[in-house]
Amino acid sequence: MDGEVDLISSCPSSGEGDGEGWIEAFEAELLRVGQIDPARLARARTSAARAGEPLAAVLVKLGLCTESHVSTALARAMNLPHRPLSSANSIPPECTGIKPSFLRASEAVPVELEDNRLLLVMANPADLECAAAIAYKTGFKVERAVGLRSEILAMIDRQAPIEVSATPVFTGHANEDEDLERLIDLARGAPVVRWVEDLLTLAIEAQASDIHIESERNGLRVRIRVDGALQEVDRPLNGAAEAAVSRIKILAKLNIAERRLPQDGRIRVAVQGREIDLRIATLPSLHGETVVLRILDQSAGYLTLERLGLSSHALGLIRNAIAQPHGMMLVTGPTGSGKTTTLYACLRHLICPELKFVSVEDPVEYEISGVTQVQVKPEIGLGFGQALRSVLRHDLNVLMIGEIRDLDSASIAVEAALTGHAILSTIHTNSAPATVTRLIEMGIEDYLVASTVNAISAQRLLRRLCPDCATPAALPAGFLERIGSHLDAEIERDFRQPVGCTKCRGTGFHGRLSVAEVMPISGSVQAAIMSRMPEQDLRDLAIDEGMVALITDGLRRAQTGQTSLDEVFAVLGTQYL
Repeated sequence: MDGEVDLISSCPSSGEGDGEGWIEAFEAELLRVGQIDPARLARARTSAARAGEPLAAVLVKLGLCTESHVSTALARAMNLPHRPLSSANSIPPECTGIKPSFLRASEAVPVELEDNRLLLVMANPADLECAAAIAYKTGFKVERAVGLRSEILAMIDRQAPIEVSATPVFTGHANEDEDLERLIDLARGAPVVRWVEDLLTLAIEAQASDIHIESERNGLRVRIRVDGALQEVDRPLNGAAEAAVSRIKILAKLNIAERRLPQDGRIRVAVQGREIDLRIATLPSLHGETVVLRILDQSAGYLTLERLGLSSHALGLIRNAIAQPHGMMLVTGPTGSGKTTTLYACLRHLICPELKFVSVEDPVEYEISGVTQVQVKPEIGLGFGQALRSVLRHDLNVLMIGEIRDLDSASIAVEAALTGHAILSTIHTNSAPATVTRLIEMGIEDYLVASTVNAISAQRLLRRLCPDCATPAALPAGFLERIGSHLDAEIERDFRQPVGCTKCRGTGFHGRLSVAEVMPISGSVQAAIMSRMPEQDLRDLAIDEGMVALITDGLRRAQTGQTSLDEVFAVLGTQYL
């Protein structure tokens, strides 16, 4: 249904277990043995999504499949053993500290303990947080098996009087274990599940780039970042702050028992037919865990150069630079200035069957067909340097480097450019001329910078005025004289200011546009670099040769009513006026 987040493929407690394809295998198995037809399966899938319940449980609840057939199909799909239970089975004594109420809610029961391996029979083997909680509580390695829900519950009922072990499994951890079980129960509850889904839907429909969930003394503070600015979200969840954080950790398959250390994870959801990746980062704070969700709309990876909002002048210079068969095109700017999106657009502009494209990224934000994308994994020794050295042996034509961050990656990029490869990359500096200084400070010789860099584009993102509510702006006396040299004399002046309406959520802005200063490395600029010309003088030379400075590009966008003067100065400053 439009506007709803599809969490079936991302939530362990809603049918996601190991890998991405088991649920398709489960459905295919049911269809293969003739237990259900495609139309009824689709109806059950929709019901499971709305209820936030496992598909297997919904199939049985609706009477579409028998419990036995569902259990057998789950075992085959997930490549797990199927374990019948009888009155001869019992919970190992070492596990009697696990509350029967928790086991009933989880529809899981431990049945065997051998060599520190605990066999857990589950009606929903995709419930990874249940397995993790039991492993955490007992200290044993949990191995899953599939069983009938009725047999699991019957076995728990037979041993219901065993509520708490006389001797706790871990002395001194009882309160922590009970709290963990309580959090899991709360995180599975309908109010928390619905709250998280509604928050994700709200943020994605508002085109937010991030969601901030911050634990405070009196509960949660929730904000979303829209067009670069944080906005408060009125999302009360009384008394369940920890449960909300736990729910998100469950979705991202993080360890919900670990609340002392930061964790990172990822969720993939679908909204209105669009695939959305969510990067999750948790951080322990004074009043509990804080969570930031980075929203990566996969459709953004399909942006073309023409849709970045660049001026025609900047667009033309970038096209010329990336058309060169070798050399580097560098995009620079602070975090959140759209550098990666620009690189992806450049790649998409170049992709053709005749060339080999490879990228080395940390992380891979968007998947692009036609590009071999390599994810850096420093924890296993695959850093930028090692990955770059390896890909250069793969007969490539165009290499995208997610970021030049040190001398190692810079040296490899320069070497690749010198040996006939086209290089696209980002670097953290504040302006195009400053990038030259940065590369030399890293240890790259000036003559190598001059001979390998084709162009440098420094960019920022400015909020675009809402077309429905922006009104003409009255400028202070004498202000036009101050900025006049940056304006285009051939274009009518239409300075406007934000007001706020329902379409822009009262902010006065809707969407963002890119402003850029693109510095081609011409012959005279090459000579200036090799003579170590001061940065300000290099900037003046580049402007004399046709570079439009960031502040000039920004003011010209304000001149045509695309953004406001306050926004230009807030993002770009006034130092070059």
